[in-house]
Amino acid sequence: MKTYLGSTSVDADYPSDTVVAIGNFDGVHLGHQEILAKAFEHSRKLNIPVSVLTFNPHPTMELRPQAPLKLLMTYDEKRNQLAKLGVDFCVEEKFDQEFAATTAQDFFFEILKKRLHAKAIVVGSDFAFGRKREGSTQLLKEYCSQTQTELELVSPVLLDGEPVSSSRVRDYLSRGEVGAAQRLLGSPFFYRGEVIHGDHRGRTIGFPTANMRCEEKFPLLPGVYATTVSWQGKVYPSVTNIGKSPTFHSGENMNLIPLRIETHLLHQNFDLYHEILELRFFEHIRAEKKFESITELTAQIQRDANLAEQLLQSRDI
Repeated sequence: MKTYLGSTSVDADYPSDTVVAIGNFDGVHLGHQEILAKAFEHSRKLNIPVSVLTFNPHPTMELRPQAPLKLLMTYDEKRNQLAKLGVDFCVEEKFDQEFAATTAQDFFFEILKKRLHAKAIVVGSDFAFGRKREGSTQLLKEYCSQTQTELELVSPVLLDGEPVSSSRVRDYLSRGEVGAAQRLLGSPFFYRGEVIHGDHRGRTIGFPTANMRCEEKFPLLPGVYATTVSWQGKVYPSVTNIGKSPTFHSGENMNLIPLRIETHLLHQNFDLYHEILELRFFEHIRAEKKFESITELTAQIQRDANLAEQLLQSRDI
């Protein structure tokens, strides 16, 4: 997949006709995947490639900066997932105040038609475009009819009677319901990042941990999780604590301590410093708590590890 940073940057490699799928695609959940599936149907029928038009940064970050949005995927992760699904081209439009002022007419005729060569357009049925969302789906139908452009409005994917959405995924993750989030995403929620040095306490009590920093993404509910670690093409069962290690920070202002992601690989003892790991979350085991002694903490970690192993084995992971 070739990625362009803005529709004005498309070059000679960009095709003369495309199917354009439009959306934020944060998390690339089942609803997004349905939009892409419909785009691929048009692609096969018309024998032209699929181009995704998305936005960087996410529009909410520009329109509502007072309420910072944590993404389900980094922009790199989203690109990788779109490429895995078979998207040919990705155009990341810079969403700023200038772009937000684009009229619906200019968005359609200048960006979609002139720059991106849209022969077919695929969007969600609630799609709106242009400044202050002035462009309705009815207007989009009229523009497409005027220009002989195919249009498909994709109905929401329903799960348990409710639409699949990125906000619904965030709600589940904020409550630690990673299994429910996985059903909407189609795959486990994950963090991917470099292993950094921590406090080295885990090794001294027999549970060495790989510590990761993932501030860019949506923060999971603090607690202990059954997880897996993907590293060098292999998958290892693990148990992960997300939190602030209250047992070791007695009397400190906990609000000043950043969340830590500490993962113990079951029955393994690798040197993972500076390695890149992908950490996938399958089930929330318990909330984080403060223990009265290291002995009590160590016994609980062993119980957590045993339960994580049982949970992962039951899922055949």
